Amino acid sequence: MDSPPPSPLPRLKVSSLALLGIAVIAVVVLVAIYGYILFVTTMAFHSKLWWMGLVSFIFAAVFYLLSAATKDRTIMRSASAAFFLIGAGGFYGSLFLNNDSEFSKLVWLVILSILVVLILVGIVYMARTEERDAARKAQRRLTP
Repeated sequence: MDSPPPSPLPRLKVSSLALLGIAVIAVVVLVAIYGYILFVTTMAFHSKLWWMGLVSFIFAAVFYLLSAATKDRTIMRSASAAFFLIGAGGFYGSLFLNNDSEFSKLVWLVILSILVVLILVGIVYMARTEERDAARKAQRRLTP
């Protein structure tokens, strides 16, 4: 008995190709922005870290809004968390490497730490709410 011929690979739809193209363009833009900040500008290193932190927080907010709009929790939320960590690291690094007065460093560290804690509390609250919703939806399923 001959085995059936292997089925051909599924063809990509136009919408899948369009989404793939948009993702490639987004990655190129991200690389260009970070490359410009790190390698092209002639700022001091702590200033580069500050700009990286700001841009990363903006990207984290954009990716979080995209995850909320698309209900895609696998890629967008992970990207949002990664950019949040890069942003916090950039701001903290900028503060520790800066030659400002100790008082201004302390004030900015307190402000940044309060911001980070508020974001983390929001993440925990959203995770608990999401878990509660998932448990409630699981109870509604009827088994045949």
